[in-house]
Amino acid sequence: MFAIGNDELEKCGKLGKTIRCKMCGKKHRVRYGEEVLMDGTRKPSTMLAFYTCNGKTYLAGIQGKEIK
Repeated sequence: MFAIGNDELEKCGKLGKTIRCKMCGKKHRVRYGEEVLMDGTRKPSTMLAFYTCNGKTYLAGIQGKEIK
């Protein structure tokens, strides 16, 4: 389980296009999820950001802020 408060999130730095991986030390491209609207269409969302390393997905950020 992971929890972060609004005050903690405000202190986090802005998330860039890449992130340094905690597992391998290399840089990976940051990707974002999509929001599914009531009519079934999808639109890009910056609510959750993630990256993939060696076939596993890791949380990178929330609302455009980097989670360390």
